[in-house]
Formats: sequence, structure tokens, C-alpha cells
Amino acid sequence: MKTRLVIFSITLLLLPLAGFWLSGSNLLGFPTNTPPSLANPQAALITTLILTGYILLVNQITKLLSGNRPFTEHRSYMYWTGFAGAMLVWLLTYLNLFVSSWTPQMENPVMQLLLYTPLFATLVPAILSTRALLGSIPNLIKNLSSGIALPRPGNESLAAGLLAIAAVGFLGGAAWPVQLFWLLWSAPLLLLNALQLLWHESTIFDGLESGNWARVLFAAISGIIVSNLAIEVYVINGGFLEVNIENPLMVQSGYALFGLLCLQLSDVISESWRGKQKGSMFRQKRKFPIPVVVRKD
Repeated sequence: MKTRLVIFSITLLLLPLAGFWLSGSNLLGFPTNTPPSLANPQAALITTLILTGYILLVNQITKLLSGNRPFTEHRSYMYWTGFAGAMLVWLLTYLNLFVSSWTPQMENPVMQLLLYTPLFATLVPAILSTRALLGSIPNLIKNLSSGIALPRPGNESLAAGLLAIAAVGFLGGAAWPVQLFWLLWSAPLLLLNALQLLWHESTIFDGLESGNWARVLFAAISGIIVSNLAIEVYVINGGFLEVNIENPLMVQSGYALFGLLCLQLSDVISESWRGKQKGSMFRQKRKFPIPVVVRKD
């Protein structure tokens, strides 16, 4: 797990920078030709609090519908996904410097790190909680589990293809941001899925081979819901966030893609909780409850 996440992070940091350098652009002109926005501490703090309340509310509703409380029953897992999610959003913020899909904030990076990291840490748990809520709706999973099956090639050939497309996305998106910004935003999910296949682990798209669309659709819808909620709350409370993509359908597709990426990241993190519980390998076997008496003749 750690090796894959390190490779994922390093690739996101280095490949776009290499593409930017190969394009011959002036690094001093990087990242955008748009004016930087100003950070708003009040908006960030209120948005963090509202998203935290949203997570607790959604988990309570999920408990009423299904009896499960994902945040309470798997608290340590949710904390780790929050930490990993914050690192992920910072990496995506770094990628935005190359394509300027939204107006970046360039002033006082230390303050931004302290201010926005808690906000970013709520996004993945909020998406996972929303997905659990959608999955608790009666008969919804059953209806989405018998859809159109999508055959796929072998793991090695599929991983090689995904790696190639991801590399083109990182390099080309940074070199030609106007034409290939959409491919750059697709590259992180493609890369993480390719790494999963190379390590012989599952991906969020494995269910499509049997016609099960529930996980993919729930994650995409959750990404749209949480992303729109976070942005609306932030803007309403005085925050400035200008999206530089004119097509609203493309923007919502980006939110759905973010939901899929968060789900795949959470699956990678969950591998640490897979298998036997701590100490179970060293438990002594119970003695046979009935004493056996051996009598000598």
C-alpha cells in the first residue's frame, strides 16, 4: 500500500513538471494568466464545520436506514482516509497550477496549509459517508447490480494501457493545458487503477465485468453532491472560487471523477484493515470442553 501511494504521489509531482518543461514555457509565468484569489479564513472554517456536521448527519441517517454507522464503527479507518484525502487534494491543487481549472491562491502558503488542510480532510469521509447512505436505500443496490456487463482485457495489458494514457495526461496536460486539461484530471484515477492492477489488487471498476454498477455510480454521485455542497458553502460565506471551465457538464464530470478517485484511494487505504484482527494469530486454541480420561488396562 505505502509503495503504491509513494509512486502515485511522486508521479503527480514530477510528470506534470516534466511536461511543463518540455513545452518550453517560462517557469516564471507559471502557473496562470489569471489573477490570484484571496484566502478567506472565515469561509474555510465555516465550510469545515458544516462538512463535519454533514458527515455526522449522514451517518446518523444511514444508521436509521440500515443499522450501520460507518464513521463510528470504522473510526480509525475514516481518520486515515481523511488524512490521505487531505494529501490528495493538495496534490490536485498542485496539478491545478498547470491547467488553472480554478483560480489559484498564491499568497501566504503557510497560512493556506493550516487553513485548508482540515477542510480538505473532510472531503473523502464526506464522500464515503454519502456513498454509504446511497447504498442503504432499499433495493437500490439490487437494481444496479444487474446492469450491462463490460468485458475487460487481462490485468497486465490493461495496466500498461492505463499507465500510457496517464503518462500522456500528465505530460500533455501540463504542456497543452487548454486542449488536454480534461486528460490531466483523468490521469490520477487511471494511474491509481494501473498500480492496483500491477499489484494484483482490486479496482473500483471490477464489478462492471459482472454488470454491477452500484459502487461506481454511488461514488460518482457522492462526488458531485459533496463537491457542490463544499463549494456553495464556501462561496456563500464569502470565499472566492472562480472555476475557469465554461461547460458546466464538464465541471460536474470533474466532481464525479473526484468521487471515483476518492473511492479508489479509500480502497487502497482499507487494505491495512483487511485480514485477521490484531492478536488473532497468536490466540491459543480453546481446550476441548469434555475431559478425556485414558484408562490403563
